[in-house]
Amino acid sequence: MRRRRFLNFLLRAGAFLPFSFLRARDLVAAAGTPAVQLPLTQLEQPWSFVEFEFTKRIKSHRGLVPSTFPGYVMRIPDAIGAQLGLKNNLYAISRICPHEGCPMKLYKDRSEAPFPLEVEEFSNPMLLCPCHRSLFDPAQGGKVLSGPAPRSPWTFDFVVQKGRVIIKDLEPGGEKWG
Repeated sequence: MRRRRFLNFLLRAGAFLPFSFLRARDLVAAAGTPAVQLPLTQLEQPWSFVEFEFTKRIKSHRGLVPSTFPGYVMRIPDAIGAQLGLKNNLYAISRICPHEGCPMKLYKDRSEAPFPLEVEEFSNPMLLCPCHRSLFDPAQGGKVLSGPAPRSPWTFDFVVQKGRVIIKDLEPGGEKWG
């Protein structure tokens, strides 16, 4: 607790000005407080989503270093969310493909995809990896529909408090792509 107060004091006092290349989000995450808080008001409609970056300290040859992981939080329709057992019908998923670590993008319509897809029409948004064409269905818990990905994308642990989604951690294994 003292460390967090000290870091907050230094941030407010401008003591880190010479280190402006550091982002405050990285320092806050290093102090142990939640790195990402998203307002629920941005996730009111089915299939609405918010893009975010989560910073986590991971082991490296230099010790523990902050690494950033992109993700989406999306509102899944009620019936599907209940079937999947999702908290508040929200799905927090990594944008890093589990195949070789390429960044993925969410496409709401098949016509938006940058290349022809090897699956039938889809009626809900899909995650697509442009590197090796892996396609994932959030309505099926991130199930791989096509491509070489060995599993569904990693998910984020989160809580909903006071009208905000607070991203707490990344599923174990997801950090190897950071």
